[in-house]
Amino acid sequence: MTWTVITDVHRERRRRSNRTPNGARHRTFRITLSLLLVWAPIVGCRSTDGTRGQRVGNIQITQVGGYVEYVLRDRRREQESRVAVSKTESQERIVEERIKIETEGYVYHPNLLEFTLAGLFGLLQQDFEDTFDGRRRNSSDNGTVTEFDLSGSLFRRKTYPGTVSVRRYRSLVARPFQSSLETTTTGYGFIWQYINEKTPTTIQFNDTEVLLDPLDDREANGRQKTTEFRFETEYKLNLHSAVKLTYESRSQSEEPFRLDFDTDEVTVSHRLDFGKDYAHRLESELNFFNQRGTFDIERFRWREVLRLRHSETLDSWYRLELIDRTQGTLFGVEPIEERSWMFTGSLEHRLFESLVSQVTGFAQNQAFGSRFTVRRYGTQASFSYRKKNRWGTLRASYRAGLRSEERRGGERELEALDERGAFNDPEPIRLSNANAVQASIFMTAEDRTTMYIQGRDYTVRLIGDFIELERVVTGRIADGETVLIDYVYRSGGDLVLETINSNFTIRQELTNGFSPYYRFSRQDQTLRPRSASGITPEDITGHIGGLEYRKGSVRLLGEYEDHGSTISPFRALRFSADWTHRFENGGAPSLRARWSDVRHGTPNERTLRFLTLEGRYRRAVGRDFTMEASVMYRNQQDSVGTDDEGFDVDLVVEWTLRETNLRITYEWSQFDNDFAKSESSSLFLQLRRSF
Repeated sequence: MTWTVITDVHRERRRRSNRTPNGARHRTFRITLSLLLVWAPIVGCRSTDGTRGQRVGNIQITQVGGYVEYVLRDRRREQESRVAVSKTESQERIVEERIKIETEGYVYHPNLLEFTLAGLFGLLQQDFEDTFDGRRRNSSDNGTVTEFDLSGSLFRRKTYPGTVSVRRYRSLVARPFQSSLETTTTGYGFIWQYINEKTPTTIQFNDTEVLLDPLDDREANGRQKTTEFRFETEYKLNLHSAVKLTYESRSQSEEPFRLDFDTDEVTVSHRLDFGKDYAHRLESELNFFNQRGTFDIERFRWREVLRLRHSETLDSWYRLELIDRTQGTLFGVEPIEERSWMFTGSLEHRLFESLVSQVTGFAQNQAFGSRFTVRRYGTQASFSYRKKNRWGTLRASYRAGLRSEERRGGERELEALDERGAFNDPEPIRLSNANAVQASIFMTAEDRTTMYIQGRDYTVRLIGDFIELERVVTGRIADGETVLIDYVYRSGGDLVLETINSNFTIRQELTNGFSPYYRFSRQDQTLRPRSASGITPEDITGHIGGLEYRKGSVRLLGEYEDHGSTISPFRALRFSADWTHRFENGGAPSLRARWSDVRHGTPNERTLRFLTLEGRYRRAVGRDFTMEASVMYRNQQDSVGTDDEGFDVDLVVEWTLRETNLRITYEWSQFDNDFAKSESSSLFLQLRRSF
C-alpha cells in the first residue's frame, strides 16, 4: 500500500507583473533554470540503483531524479452576436517555470518504512484580458508554486500494515466560454489494517480541501472541504457465516453554493450460507443514517436477501426491505416523512446455454407524513434465447410485464437532489420524475464548480408530463459533460395507473459480417378515473429495424425507428460508419461519420437533422517523434431551434531526445448559428528536461 503526500501550493496572489521584487525573482529563477539544464545530466548519472544508495544515518536513498520544465498555455476566444451589436473577445496566457526533484528510499529497512519524496518549486505568471462592447478589462497575477509529494508504507509485511497520506497538487481546467479554473487540492489521511482470517479490520481517515480560483476576477472563488472516517471489521464465525460492522462519518462543506452538513452511518450485516453444499445464502442488514446541516436526513433501513439454488438450472431470489425516513429540504417544501416496505421475488431457469427464463413479482407501499400513500405491485416475465445455426448466431429476447400504481391523499411536492445526466448531442436529458417545477431547476457541473443558467447554457422543453433539457452549443456545457440537477416535482392525486408493456428483440449475426435486427416495444396505460390529474397516460408502439456490418476495422450501421406515442411520436433514420487502420510505416488513420434525421409529430412537431464527420491520423516517426492531427465537422438543422455549423481542428507534436521532451498542442474551433459566430484557439507548449 502506498502513502501519498503532496504539499504545498503557496502563491503570492494579486501582485502586478511590473513590480520590481517579482521581476527580480523571475530573473533569478530563469538563471537557476538554465544552470539546472546543464547540471541535470550529471545528477542523473549519479542516481543509485535499488541496492546501493547514499546512506545518511539509518536513512537509505535508493533513487534520485526529477526534471526542469517550461510550460506555456495561451487561449483566445472571439464571439460576435448576430442579433445585437455586441462583440466579446478574451485572451488568457499562463506561463510556468518549474523544477521537480524526486527520491525513493527507506528507513532502516524497507519493511519498516519505505517512502518516496518529491518537491516542486516554480514561478507562475497569469494574464487575462476581456473585451465586451468596446470596454476592456484585464487582470494579471504573479506568484510561486511549491509542491511536495511524500509516499510511504509502514510494516508492509506484517499483519498490521499502515499508510499515511498528505497531498497537495495544483491543476488547471480549461472551460468552454469561460476563463480557466485553477484548482488547488490538499489532502491527508491514513489507512491501517489488521490482516486476520478471523477478524479482518480496516480504519481509514481522509481530509481533503479544494480551492477553486477562476482566472477571471469577476467570478467568485470556491472552496470544497470533505472529512471522512471509516471503520470496518468482520467476525467470521466459520467459513459460511460472518458478521460485519461498518461505521462511516463524513463532514462536507461547499462554497459558493453554501452546502454544509455532517453525516454518520452505521451498518450491521450478517451472511449465512446453508443447505446442501452450502448453495443457499441469506444476507441480513441493518442500516442507520443521520445527516445534519443544510438539510437533515434520518433514515433506518432493514433488508433481507435470500438466494435459493434449487438445482443446477433453477435459482430463486427473495428480497424484503423496510425504510423509515425523515428528510429536510433545500427548496422550502414540506419535510418528507416516509414509512415504506417492498418485497421482490424472482425465479430463474436456465436451459443449457440457449434459453434463460425469469419471472419476477414485486409489491411496495409508501406512506408519507402528509397522509399521501403510494401502492405499487407488478409482475414481469422474460426470456432470452441464443442459438448457433448454419448462418451464424441467432439472438432473441422477449419481456412482458404488468404494473399498477395507486395514489391516495391528494398532491404534495417532493425533491430530487443531485440527479445525474449527460448531454450527448443531439439527445436531450429527460428528468426522471414527472411534473417537475421548471422554476426550481438548479444545474451545476459535476464537480460543483459552475452553476449553469437556463437560456444561456441550456433550454427547457415540456413533453407531456416530463421536462427535457437541451444543451446550448454556444453555452458553457461541453458535449458529453455530466451535470448534477436539483428540482422539485409534484406527486399525488387520487388515481390508479395501470401499465402493460412488452418488448421483443431478434438479431441474426451472419458469418459474412452482416447482422440484421428488429426491436418491437409496446406500452398501454390506463388511468382511473379518467378525470384524475397529476399524470398523463402514454400509449407507445415502437418499431426499430436495422442492419449492421462489421468486417475487420470497418463498421457500418443503418437504422429506422417508428416511435408511435400519444404524447411524443417521432420517426428517425440513422446512419453511421467507422473505419480504422494501421499502416506498416506506423501511420494510424481513423474516420467516423454520424447522420440522423428525426421528425417529431403532433403535438410537438419538429424536424432535426444532425451530421458529424471526424477524422484522425497518428504517425510515429522512429522512437523520438510523434504527430497527431484530428478534424471534426458538425452540422445541425432544427426547425424549432437554431441551425448551426462548426469545425474543430487539433494538432499534437511530441519530440523526445534522450532526457529532453517537447510537446506542442494547438486547437482551433469555429462555430456559427443564427444568434452568434464564435472562434477560439489554444496553444499548449511543454519543454521538459529529466535528470
